[in-house]
Amino acid sequence: MDAQRDAYTETTVERALAAHLAGPVPRTLRMVARYDTGNPYAVSLCFPAPAVLADGLTVEDGGRPEDGTVWTVSRELLTDGVRLPAGLGDLRVRPAGGGLTRLEFHGIAGVALVHTDTCALAGFLSDAHALVPAGTEHLLIRWPDTVETLLGQGGR
Repeated sequence: MDAQRDAYTETTVERALAAHLAGPVPRTLRMVARYDTGNPYAVSLCFPAPAVLADGLTVEDGGRPEDGTVWTVSRELLTDGVRLPAGLGDLRVRPAGGGLTRLEFHGIAGVALVHTDTCALAGFLSDAHALVPAGTEHLLIRWPDTVETLLGQGGR
């Protein structure tokens, strides 16, 4: 099993996707989808923070993805949601027609509806599955490290 785990390196698949935020004033954002073999069941959906390029010149979503809003979600949820409605909690994913996938982010303040290109999202997921095929994620979990982390957080 260690030989199989060692065959995977700490590698990421990352893709910037256009995200269309629905609402009274619709706008297009940059959403960065990131898959990291260090967390093989999850995908991070990052919405970059603003970047100040110079005095008075700010790019709304030009910052580093990890400095903005980051949602960590199940890779399986995204994979299912590209084809059929999926999810019951904070994130629900479904085909929206017209080549788009709808992401519904549910929070205390309400719901944010984001649409992204289905082919681009499916391409990202395909690359993530090529890196770590579905059903093999458990081979990448470092159980001693995971247990140690859990025990260390249990004392807080």
